[in-house]
Amino acid sequence: MFRPHEHKLGWDQSKVGQVYKALKNLVVNHKVRPGTRLDVTAISKAMNTSACPVRDVLIQLETEEYIETSFGKGYYTKKLDENTISEHFGFIKYILRHVCSEHLYEHSKFVILPSLDDYCVTSEYLEFFYESVAEASNNRVMRNRVHDSNVRTSYIRWLDLQQPERLLCIRDDMSELLELLDKRDKDAAIANVDRQFSAMIKSVPELVLEGNRRAGNTKESWLETLSKLSVES
Repeated sequence: MFRPHEHKLGWDQSKVGQVYKALKNLVVNHKVRPGTRLDVTAISKAMNTSACPVRDVLIQLETEEYIETSFGKGYYTKKLDENTISEHFGFIKYILRHVCSEHLYEHSKFVILPSLDDYCVTSEYLEFFYESVAEASNNRVMRNRVHDSNVRTSYIRWLDLQQPERLLCIRDDMSELLELLDKRDKDAAIANVDRQFSAMIKSVPELVLEGNRRAGNTKESWLETLSKLSVES
């Protein structure tokens, strides 16, 4: 996993770092159709780089299971997988329950829920909150795994929060959870976490279908998108 390198001075300016960041963004946010072959030469041209860093990044992304390989035929984008997404939500839930149970009284400093009813802002807040809670475990591996699960579920979370009723429900549940943490009510906080993630996991099958449908119907040129991402990075 590249996360430990992302905070090193100059990593984003390295060619491998730039290619990794842009290509991972493309894949994670499903800006390319599932089953698309990720051609090394085409990517190199789009990112104005040599083939070497592109090959290294494709190998890394396949190792991390963001993409898949077909022996002798190259690397391909994957469909969203219902079981995998549910497992990652389940892991985040487990960590939240664990921290609420074991570290609640020692770690009560959490950021305030944003007031704007914006699904993008709320999605970013949730991811930051989960990682802030994981920080309370004082376990770097656990924190990095929560970050990884956040990345792998970000697109599904984004789709979920676009539904006004779900956005409202999640914001209400999070407001309640923050109050319970402030009151140091461990049992009620754990019950809240269970309720939130049960609802989330229940909606995963429908959201995965919608996510794969949207990715399959995209009309944007993924190479043009990649080129823009490389400039931004």
